[in-house]
Amino acid sequence: MLGKLQILSVILVFSCTTTETKQTESNWGELGKSGPISCNPWPLKENELDVSQMVASAEAGGGFIATLRMRSGSQLPVFAEGKNSAEIDIEELVALPIGRSAHVVGLAEWSHEPVAFIIQNRNDRAWLEIRAVRNNKLVSRMPTPIEGDVYSGKVTPSAKGWWVQLNHGEADASFVKVAPEKEGDWHFSLSSFKATTRFATMVSNGVDLHSHIIEMVRGKDDNTSNFKITRLEQTGKSKELGSLRLATKSGAESWSAAAVGSRLALAVVRGDSMIGQASMIVTSIGVSGGEPSVEWKQEFPFDDVHLGDPVWISNGTRALLGIIKWIDGEGALSRFRVDAYKADTLGDVGVFEKGTVLISGYLNEKSSGMGAFRYREKELWKYKLCKLSL
Repeated sequence: MLGKLQILSVILVFSCTTTETKQTESNWGELGKSGPISCNPWPLKENELDVSQMVASAEAGGGFIATLRMRSGSQLPVFAEGKNSAEIDIEELVALPIGRSAHVVGLAEWSHEPVAFIIQNRNDRAWLEIRAVRNNKLVSRMPTPIEGDVYSGKVTPSAKGWWVQLNHGEADASFVKVAPEKEGDWHFSLSSFKATTRFATMVSNGVDLHSHIIEMVRGKDDNTSNFKITRLEQTGKSKELGSLRLATKSGAESWSAAAVGSRLALAVVRGDSMIGQASMIVTSIGVSGGEPSVEWKQEFPFDDVHLGDPVWISNGTRALLGIIKWIDGEGALSRFRVDAYKADTLGDVGVFEKGTVLISGYLNEKSSGMGAFRYREKELWKYKLCKLSL
């Protein structure tokens, strides 16, 4: 029979709801300052081994599709509707059987219903499918001009539809505009632009008739990093606006971008966080005049800690910027509120297990939402959902 202390330890292992009572292994003093966060692990049934992928909704309504790795060796996407709680009712999850050669690259909302963007790799060509999640009904399908397999992708809401980034080949990324139709097949158009790195990031505020693609390109020396910005119109035509040059000393360790209002926002970790010497630069970029320009820039130091990648979760007008920091295997989530004019520190939350990283999430119009965190349990990948807010 478990004693009281053993029961308490079991509860604390699976909860990030407090930091005052959780027993930490590292005795890291910073964790004592970390505030509470409500988290729950993604539930698994007996025949489900772990979660290999988690895709967040591209819409403010929220939701997640987790791709489950079954003990039989097959894959099964499962949908969880967005709500203002980290609790997941396993009986309410909706399975989306799509076949062995298919995988989900995005989740969105159309006519108040969730739809999944799915890639089917067959006959040496990638097909893009749109399926209604609740009944797995095929809404529309098109063969893409991409020869060979598409390995991954991302869906970004834009005016009158979505942009779908499809990563293929050794490092290429192609972009398909998807426009919904009330009747008949949807409209698909492939952009003339193709990035030469799958780390290219598309950003859109979901309102403007154009979107932007940001790519990091090699600078002239190790002390600067250049970010090339391309505008992508609804028609698929593209125009390179120029490059933004940022001083990053020893180079960029990681970076990410988002659209915040009419501006682009860029977060760059510079230095070397593996030796505890790094900082994060948050830069607001104006593109209304064509040539990209720095509107404002703020730097946040991170001394004597290791850092994960910065992750943006935006509702279009403002964004939550989160980055995991850790030492001796335990971490906390550092949060920042970013709008068109400044970045504010919100403080740290949670005490997370070794190897935990923030993957994705969503914010609703009232700036509350959910984040998906990945962690490792022995040899298996697991996920938990945590409640986030600005």
